[in-house]
Amino acid sequence: MNGEPTHGPTDETVPDTTPGSDSPTHGTGSAGHRLTAALTVGNRVVVRYRLAEGSESRATDFLGELVARDDDFLVVDTKTERVKLIRADVLAAKDVPPPASRPGRAHERISADDLELLMAKGWQAVDRAGLGDWVLRAASGFTGRANSVLAVGDPSLPLDKAIDYAEKWYADHERPPIFQVHGEQGFVVEDQPLPAALLERGYVVGGDFDSWQRVLVMTGLSAAVPPLTEESVPVTADAELTMDWLMAYNEQRSVVPGVTEAVLTGSEGQLFLSVRDPGTQRIVAVARMAIHPGWAGIFGLWVHPDHRRAGLASTIVSAVAMVARENNMPAIYLQVSGDNGDGLAFWHDLGFTVHHEYTYLARPAG
Repeated sequence: MNGEPTHGPTDETVPDTTPGSDSPTHGTGSAGHRLTAALTVGNRVVVRYRLAEGSESRATDFLGELVARDDDFLVVDTKTERVKLIRADVLAAKDVPPPASRPGRAHERISADDLELLMAKGWQAVDRAGLGDWVLRAASGFTGRANSVLAVGDPSLPLDKAIDYAEKWYADHERPPIFQVHGEQGFVVEDQPLPAALLERGYVVGGDFDSWQRVLVMTGLSAAVPPLTEESVPVTADAELTMDWLMAYNEQRSVVPGVTEAVLTGSEGQLFLSVRDPGTQRIVAVARMAIHPGWAGIFGLWVHPDHRRAGLASTIVSAVAMVARENNMPAIYLQVSGDNGDGLAFWHDLGFTVHHEYTYLARPAG
């Protein structure tokens, strides 16, 4: 290795990120630093790492979740251990998709838990906290996804105490507690321990919204989406959120100034797609594309009522799929309310199928 680490590679100590810390710097302009600068903390990564001279191999690979990074070190949780790696000794590194948990095509192999966590990264709440594996999210009431407990995995507390903790967290944030739970398509909510406990506390499925009772998560292959043609209307894809795009988005749902912008731009990568009326140059169709390793997410697809039935929605989806194909994202996800029959038919016609579904549980208002 280039230099001696202050800790062994499997040391549990998280890198010290305190300004002025005494941790050694092994050339912050090194190739290893440049290679690891684009890694996303919290994502699954693969890192090729230089071994010490005299080792049987020149390098080895570490695959797992990147849990911390500072100027000198990476900390990666693999299946068997937590490793602490010197960034200057990294030979290659990249974010990678969640692991396959079952057979099938690219969009079918991911587990429901992993896909829920991936989708949460595509729609980041302003305030977030962890409770074991659960993710507590708040964003001043802007969308259910950004204002609910993502109940995935083990909360690390007995169930009743975990619910108590979540309720207090939301009270501290002056928001009503909402829980998002998921299962296979058609799952019986009452059969799961968490929803059963919530129902006993007075929560109801869907809260006050019919559209929250059953939300379908649909996935498909970017290669299966019909391509753009010479007859397709022009689609603009901006990396930055523009006021014109936000104003069009506001026509489909209420926004919370400052918070909406933070959620829309809060992922590691996103594009804002739009179509303009050729006569007025007004934006008449929009969608947001979340960008992940191996995956794209579609949010907020909307077409102005005066321009519907003209193929604008399918054209925007084709544009998303084109970007995904060109950037090694074979799979696409989206969410659609179970009571939206036209929406379900639209996505089915484009090759998307139901991966799983989720619901929200909340106490009725008042």
